[in-house]
Amino acid sequence: KTENWDPVFDRTKRLLPKATDLSFFNWDTQNATCNATPNFQVIGDNEAGLMFKNKRDRKVIDVDPHKRPGDNTTRTDITTDEYLQVCIWDHVSR
Repeated sequence: KTENWDPVFDRTKRLLPKATDLSFFNWDTQNATCNATPNFQVIGDNEAGLMFKNKRDRKVIDVDPHKRPGDNTTRTDITTDEYLQVCIWDHVSR
């Protein structure tokens, strides 16, 4: 499923995590969910922790902030008063 991001960038809609996201953890119920998308597969059962695999180029994205995000991927941390934490992973498939 894809989503229209225009309202988020226009600041008319607040971006909040949902159970339908690639990966979601509910802190109240301690329940984690993972959902594949047309572009990404979730790899959540390995020793290295949570990762995402691009279905087109098969490159793995590591979301651990202490590690490199992977080939063709950049991680950008954004400081804002609107959210507690914002990280953007940009993956370019060739």
